[in-house]
Amino acid sequence: MNSDEQRLAQIAALRPPDRSQYPELDSYTRDELHQDCFGGGGLYLATQMTRTLNLQAGDIVLDLGCGKGATSIFLARHWGVQVIALDLWTSATWLDRKFTALGYRSQIVPIQLDVTQALPFAHEYFDAIFCMNSFSFYGGSVEFLRHLLKHLKVGGQLCIGGEVLSDEFTPEQLENPPSVYAFKLPPPNDKVDVLKDDFSKQHTPQWWQDLFARSRLVQVETCHELDDANILYEELVRYEYEHQLDPFDVDICLAQMEWGHSHRPRKSLFVLTTRKL
Repeated sequence: MNSDEQRLAQIAALRPPDRSQYPELDSYTRDELHQDCFGGGGLYLATQMTRTLNLQAGDIVLDLGCGKGATSIFLARHWGVQVIALDLWTSATWLDRKFTALGYRSQIVPIQLDVTQALPFAHEYFDAIFCMNSFSFYGGSVEFLRHLLKHLKVGGQLCIGGEVLSDEFTPEQLENPPSVYAFKLPPPNDKVDVLKDDFSKQHTPQWWQDLFARSRLVQVETCHELDDANILYEELVRYEYEHQLDPFDVDICLAQMEWGHSHRPRKSLFVLTTRKL
């Protein structure tokens, strides 16, 4: 079987999510579930995250690492909250034009800045902090948690969700990493060290739970892998393949899923929600 035939066979075997388990998404098209979402899970993951939050209309929510704003709109649309949409890479002007065009200008304020630097918010300002598919890149230390959580109200919730690993890398794997986690991206990103900058920062759900507990700033309320994490990855790959969005990502995700059938660590998705003490 040549590589094209093998790819087609793998694509044909991919499973769709059970939409009946996501009634919050009944009004969404398939495109809306994936467009402008970075990383695995799309709005399926966002839905699982918000199920762990006690959001009330009028709450002020920080959408940390909002990307192109899909999650900010999702929060404003379904819960009537006021959203601060913060991202390092997406310009505030671009986001403002998008939010205005879709009728959310009065609910969502876009800001472009580096969250690891001083933040222009009052202490105990946010009722909740929501962070999908970006926290692992910068949030893996108690020092960062102290920096961020001073802007969350006492009793407020912080929810992170995104890509996670089933196991920590062994010393041997870090010395000779599996090729599915250490590869060259296509230009212009070919200088990125994928293992160092991404996968080595993902960790396991237990690792993240231990980090938050060690901070003594929060109480961990939930921390779990998604039961349908594999299916959500499969759906993303099928969507990218059918829309010819990112052939390289399709191939590497197929390789990672195949490798994960019999090796560890495998990729997964998780949700962790805490409440500030």
